Amino acid sequence: MKVLVEGLMQANPVSAGAIQPAAEIHAPPHAAPFMARLGRFARDEEGSGIILTLFIFMFMLVMAGLGIDTMRQEMERTRLQATLDAAVLAGAGAPVGTEVTEIKAIVEDYFEKSDMASYLHEINTDGEGEDEGDIVTSLNHTRVYAEASMNIDTYLMKLSGVDTLGAAGAAAAEVRTPKLEVSLVLDVSGSMAGTKLTKLQSAARSFVTTILNGSDPGDTVISVVPFAWTVTPGEDIYNALTVNETHDYSTCLRFSGSDYNDAGIDPDSPVDQQIFTALYGDFDDLDEDWRSCYPESRAEILPFSMNEADLHAHINALDADGNTSAHIGMKWGAAMLDPDFEDVFEDLKTAGVVDASLSNLPTGYTEPESLKIIVLMADGQNTTSYYFDANSEYRGPNSDLYLMKYQEMEFQYAYKKHRKGGLQYSYNESKCNTNDWTCVYEATGEEVSAYYLRDGNDYYDIEERDWIDDDDYDDIKESDGFISETRLSWEQAWGLMSPRYYSEITGNWNAWNDYVGSEYENGSTKDARMQAICSATKARNVIVYTIGYSISSGGNAETQLRNCASSTNHYYPTNGENIAAAFNSIASNVQNLRLTQ
Repeated sequence: MKVLVEGLMQANPVSAGAIQPAAEIHAPPHAAPFMARLGRFARDEEGSGIILTLFIFMFMLVMAGLGIDTMRQEMERTRLQATLDAAVLAGAGAPVGTEVTEIKAIVEDYFEKSDMASYLHEINTDGEGEDEGDIVTSLNHTRVYAEASMNIDTYLMKLSGVDTLGAAGAAAAEVRTPKLEVSLVLDVSGSMAGTKLTKLQSAARSFVTTILNGSDPGDTVISVVPFAWTVTPGEDIYNALTVNETHDYSTCLRFSGSDYNDAGIDPDSPVDQQIFTALYGDFDDLDEDWRSCYPESRAEILPFSMNEADLHAHINALDADGNTSAHIGMKWGAAMLDPDFEDVFEDLKTAGVVDASLSNLPTGYTEPESLKIIVLMADGQNTTSYYFDANSEYRGPNSDLYLMKYQEMEFQYAYKKHRKGGLQYSYNESKCNTNDWTCVYEATGEEVSAYYLRDGNDYYDIEERDWIDDDDYDDIKESDGFISETRLSWEQAWGLMSPRYYSEITGNWNAWNDYVGSEYENGSTKDARMQAICSATKARNVIVYTIGYSISSGGNAETQLRNCASSTNHYYPTNGENIAAAFNSIASNVQNLRLTQ
């Protein structure tokens, strides 16, 4: 416009300083079309703004609708998924043994109560083999799978041609309860006698009940391993192993130091039989407190039991005798959990010692569906045990003990020797003492056994408690009632007499000195072997709990038990009053560990 005005002023000049009124200024004729187009341009700009505003409004409306409807879709999808999750968890958490149809009903009930029954897809319960159904159950695990979907009517997205939105979900839940294998390793040494043993028995019974009641039948097995001087495995376990057998008095075994570096006992690898004897005691009456092995059934291992009554009865029968050997207790407790014992388990099953319904025990260490636990309780530190030197003269064949067997004979008659013209008889037994008569005897009694302990050329008649010389001994062998003479091995001899008895009778104390001073295991040796077997066991991911029963705080016994446990939190110091609390706490921990495994 400025240019236009300037052009008009040039076309009509006026005098300097003259001012023309605005109304009197006229555009030239050729400017009219331009002004018309300028007006139309102004009117066109006002219309475009309205259209743009309407476009932006519609866009915002669509976007708002999209947000509202998708938010509704996500809310419904979340509610659907939450119902799915809760339903399958409830189904999977049903007790073991629940029928597949019942588990299906649990899932459907969750949707029914959430007013979403129509959204749940049909659950397949007919799968078999590799084509599993949506619900799979076994002895110790349940898996449930479900799907659901729904359609949601839109509100504002209808404006853009979208009438419905879909929401779908799927969920799977699996509950696995690992099988539990427990070794209950209990100190029954002499120091446990009296009320200590009574309280232990009560606490151990409660532990057994809690553990068994917290699992389904067949999911938990418990082995009770009593220990004192050693551990008595019992005849059935003994027969399943490869043993260098030297006597038939007991089933205890002797392990070397290196054996404690391995958690298991290989049934195919030969192991030595422990000599059965005692430090003190008369002949065939060895003192119970100092025996190297306790062959009574009450001292034997109770293997792989899931029977509460049997476990309680075995615990009730425990008695307290002998020295303490926690390292051997741990060795056997670990062996009962080691997969090397699978063949032993099968032999026990065949023999009817363990329940026929059990199988695949002990499980492998890497088996995800098994949990292995040892509970070791001791009331003091390890004490000394005694052994004959393997190369001792008091080992092997040809001991100084002889077994004579004969029968009692009754005189029948005597006849005259060298008598021509026929025999001459007499019923006078005194004629047997002359050289002219031969006497006839008849066995009238049962077989009799008599033991004689030799010292040089003399023999000690153990029954008569008297010495006889070798001539008198030979006369017995030549008598009519003689049956047999057996010279026992030393291992057989020590099962009948103690080293103390032998030394007192013969006056030879070399055997006693050999027994108490050669291959003995003192407390320090046992502690080292205990830590070795504890480390080997924990390296196999076995959980080890230990209980110190009325032992000195900070003492050696507590140190050994604390170091043996899986952690300091797995060690329980107790006095006589809270032994039950310790076992109950362990039982609770085991149950929680099982649920979170």
